[in-house]
Amino acid sequence: MKKTIFLILIILISFLGYSNTNSNGNTQEIDITETVNISNTNQVIRIKGSNDQNPVLLYLNGGPGDSVLSQMDKMFSELQKDFIVVLWDQRNTGKTSKLINEKVQLTQELFKNDTYQLVQYLIQKFDKKKIVLVAHSYGTTLGFDIAKNHPELLHAFVATNPLTKQVESEHITLEMLKHHANKNKNTKAINELSKVTVPFKTGEELYYARKWLFDFEGKSFAKKKSFKKRVLSWSLTWLELFNESSQENLFESTKRIGCPVFFIIGQNDYQTNSILTQKYYDLLQAPQKDIYSIKNAGHLIPYDNGMEFQNAITENILSTIKGNKD
Repeated sequence: MKKTIFLILIILISFLGYSNTNSNGNTQEIDITETVNISNTNQVIRIKGSNDQNPVLLYLNGGPGDSVLSQMDKMFSELQKDFIVVLWDQRNTGKTSKLINEKVQLTQELFKNDTYQLVQYLIQKFDKKKIVLVAHSYGTTLGFDIAKNHPELLHAFVATNPLTKQVESEHITLEMLKHHANKNKNTKAINELSKVTVPFKTGEELYYARKWLFDFEGKSFAKKKSFKKRVLSWSLTWLELFNESSQENLFESTKRIGCPVFFIIGQNDYQTNSILTQKYYDLLQAPQKDIYSIKNAGHLIPYDNGMEFQNAITENILSTIKGNKD
């Protein structure tokens, strides 16, 4: 009984937070947090925009296991002016992890199916034929699956520092870090990097790889005990899924996509190698494609280069979306 009342309250709160265009044709702002049923599980999404008739933009964040719901205004303030922005806490993540759901093995197939169902839900909810899909890092593995298999549902797909051939990317970065450690005669780095294999077998291997990458990038937290603790804790839930996603090779599996595709990359991204991304972009066939490189940017573009990230979408990609009325 209590559970039923709780679900009714959720539905009422969501309804009060959003309504369609008034009968006189006026548009409204929208700002709601909603619990939706995806693949028979309750999952949380955040929706915000200045105009409830704008195109819908679903953002697939990195990780896996990251949540950005609390950063809606910090990270997406500009996009909210032109889009209805939707953020999503996936399984075992953020607000969704606090809901009572059956525990299942986390696989790429499961997350890809969840993504497809959420896209369909948003199309129905807002009475659209298509949405815009924007993804970062791990989220691009889900985005490319939709773009490849269901291009009819997308105005465009925007891949930000994507995983294209991640096993090779990790090998390239590992060799670069080993060379750097040897050049600087850093015995601790040499020793720890020698223990790393690709794909990563343990959380400790991942920690060593990321520790010395972030140290190479000048990030002070890299050597702190709290960072190691966080990586090891994350690995207990997510490392297996990350390794599964890293096995995907878009150079072989996804050479053609049937909707416009745009890439946003950081020139200094070593985590998802920007050189590999450029090579993949060159071979990809799509009805329209373009690539935007942000100077001096690393892997975390949506966080560290937020305005440039949003401007790349609103200034260059929005016109394509507006021109696509179907």
